[in-house]
Amino acid sequence: MLDLPVDRLRPIVTSFNGIADSSNWNRFSSIPSEQILPELLSKGQKEAIAFCTVVEDHTPRYIEDYRKRFPINSQQDISTSLANRELFHFLVRWGAEEDRHAQALAYYQIQSGIVKNQEELEEELIRENIKNFDLGFSQPVQVFTYTFLQEKATQIYYQALSRAVKEPILKALLLHLSRDESRHFSFFADMLDAYIECHQTRVLPLILEVASSYRMPLFNTMPDYARKAIRMAREAPGYSRKKPLEILANWMAGWAEKMPDYARTFQEAAREIRERNNLSPAQSVV
Repeated sequence: MLDLPVDRLRPIVTSFNGIADSSNWNRFSSIPSEQILPELLSKGQKEAIAFCTVVEDHTPRYIEDYRKRFPINSQQDISTSLANRELFHFLVRWGAEEDRHAQALAYYQIQSGIVKNQEELEEELIRENIKNFDLGFSQPVQVFTYTFLQEKATQIYYQALSRAVKEPILKALLLHLSRDESRHFSFFADMLDAYIECHQTRVLPLILEVASSYRMPLFNTMPDYARKAIRMAREAPGYSRKKPLEILANWMAGWAEKMPDYARTFQEAAREIRERNNLSPAQSVV
């Protein structure tokens, strides 16, 4: 098992929480119902918000998965529990922000009239929420790689959808979500950098395994997921589920420059990500 020592993990967590503590917004007052213009919402945009709400609302299971993977208990040695306790400082803040996303999106649906009955919405959400969630990967660096991709995907999606939306309160909400997701992505990018620094090329097969089978959360549990995901993407011109993979490939290529002794290995990893996901070698995403 490839882990990070607590002295390498601590500054990443501290930096994230230091920025997060100055980045608050209110999930209720940021959605003033009297200013919502529901007539500006298209049917497709309403469906997109409903879809995103379900994905965000699965936060309890995401957090549960992390707690199982990074436990703090007497079965762990002290150094492992210390590192997991440090990660917990991130986890509770990240979970709170993701839960804020879920509740804000649900609240917007209610206040805008997308849904007429709060109890029915909550029951629909909990039916999805109680389903199991399993990343399918065992190594910590794979967990962080998956979330690197997932956070960047949601950031890009919320940005793209905000550009298409004309309803002003939803546009503002989506920008709040996008900024949060951008900070989350930066945390996971820092984590991957730390793993490369500590374990060098030993992490590459693990990262490539994730990149080869990456799917967004709930793809195998949400009813009619594929159709809903296609419709969701159509509402956000410029969005592509492959963009996070392009970013990961470029990130790999960047490490080829930082570690010239392993340049060829990193370049091959970047090329493999592009080939396995049918990405153009000439594409560059920043």
